[in-house]
Amino acid sequence: MKQFKYIILLLAVFGFTACDDDSIEDLSGEFNDITFCNFNNATVQPTDKLGKGVKALNTTYTDNAGNTLTLRIGTKEWILGEGTYTPVNNVTSAGTYSGTINGAAIIEGNVDVSIVGDTYFVNGLLKDSNGKSYKTYYKGPLSFVIGEDDPEPSGYTMSIQTSAVSVFDWSTFTSTDYPDVTKYTITVNDPAGKQVAQFDAINSNNLTTEKLAGTYQVQSYSHDPFQVDAGYSVPEYGMAGGSCYMDDSGKMQYIVGGTIEISTVMGIDGNTLYSFKGTGMSTVDITGATTEGGSFNIMFVSFLEVKGSVYKDLTIDSQVLGRQMKYSLFLPEGYDMNSGVTLPVLYMLHGMGDDQNAWLEKGNLAALHSASTINGDVGKMVVVMPDAIQTFYCNGFQDGMLYEDYFFNELVPTVEGMLNVGKDRSKRAIGGLSMGGYGTLYYAVQHRDMFCCAYAMSPACYIDGLPNLFELYPAAPASELPDLTIEVGTEDTSVYQMCPWLAGTIQPLGLANFEYIERPGVHDWKFWKECYPKFMVKLGKYFK
Repeated sequence: MKQFKYIILLLAVFGFTACDDDSIEDLSGEFNDITFCNFNNATVQPTDKLGKGVKALNTTYTDNAGNTLTLRIGTKEWILGEGTYTPVNNVTSAGTYSGTINGAAIIEGNVDVSIVGDTYFVNGLLKDSNGKSYKTYYKGPLSFVIGEDDPEPSGYTMSIQTSAVSVFDWSTFTSTDYPDVTKYTITVNDPAGKQVAQFDAINSNNLTTEKLAGTYQVQSYSHDPFQVDAGYSVPEYGMAGGSCYMDDSGKMQYIVGGTIEISTVMGIDGNTLYSFKGTGMSTVDITGATTEGGSFNIMFVSFLEVKGSVYKDLTIDSQVLGRQMKYSLFLPEGYDMNSGVTLPVLYMLHGMGDDQNAWLEKGNLAALHSASTINGDVGKMVVVMPDAIQTFYCNGFQDGMLYEDYFFNELVPTVEGMLNVGKDRSKRAIGGLSMGGYGTLYYAVQHRDMFCCAYAMSPACYIDGLPNLFELYPAAPASELPDLTIEVGTEDTSVYQMCPWLAGTIQPLGLANFEYIERPGVHDWKFWKECYPKFMVKLGKYFK
């Protein structure tokens, strides 16, 4: 019976929430090596600015038994917010804390903070450096002084892509164009290059980045200035997209309602910095789960300029296909046809339903590529983005079109005849997504003398009627294959099922450079945009 009572008490201790204050306020003393501290007094010390928008909030708690708890909590806000804070030795980032209890450093245990009205509930099950365990609890007010952040670049970056505004009416199956406004798709990445937000802002034509500042309302089918077009989720197909932000748990939330404020400030380095604040967010995630009342605050974001030139919708009068074919180009900053400098060339392939501009307009390629070059991950190169319609980059799959012949007998010679690019394997690379991922894998094995490096993102590994990759790779001499990478999302219901099988077919072949990457993600541009910088790092081994 004694053991049973002990279990019940532990359940009560570990399971209590802010609403359980009546059951814990009278607890004190030690029970089975756990000291219960019901703190009834709290003081707030001056807040320290740690840089890049991060502050350290300093508080001290005492109880009638003489116990003292000090907490130094990292946050991006000037007041303590709700959440769970994890222990660290030295606070440098938000969501963490360091502290002492009765003079000894805390080494284990999270601190949970909740707020009801003006009342804080701060509790944790903590362990100090002497091996002692404490159950701590505070209920009461905390008053913080709200200061001003130094406008220091946070390390977050943003880029902007523009497109026309057109709204499709599903009841009449017609589109309405709105020529007096432009969609400014703002993509925000964290310091590691991971996308954390996207906002499809609608505003007047030809605005500079600074002129986008203002307050926007989120709504579907947006077509008026100072609106943000809503995001969407299609759980049955594992697809989502549009305006979104990453919540505190690391889950992407697609925004369907709320208010987003874009503000600017002059940074300490003399450059304009941008902040994005969302309130009253109504969202849906990839599973279809909805939330209300969410918020975000992304501060002091640097604008990433494109360092290079984009040329869209160039054409080739194809004799092989008997039609005009389009392609687009990205030329690096400083490219000079007359310089005599030969640059490497990368062929980036689009997916089903897209075209030669998909990587530019949806994939943010120009900005991502510029960042990789500026960071020194890779050297300058030319990027070619061809239109493949729905051919899967093969001969005969779509209406008998000999697309593969066109690619190698007309597109590549046109590019190499027009631009100063390398004309051998060591100066060519290829990459693509979905249908283009299949094209990448197919060309890497079928034309292995053409490319030094290939990167297939969320590739369609097997399609009835197409050359069978599961047969082609084992039949090819491993020493002749290029540096090869396959990357796929584990929640990608479109292609994930076959990717591990193909990787399992390739891995035993003994390729000198083969990498298979699977990580959380679905079949969307967010995933592919996170692949691109990795591809650039890999290409840095060849194109420096």
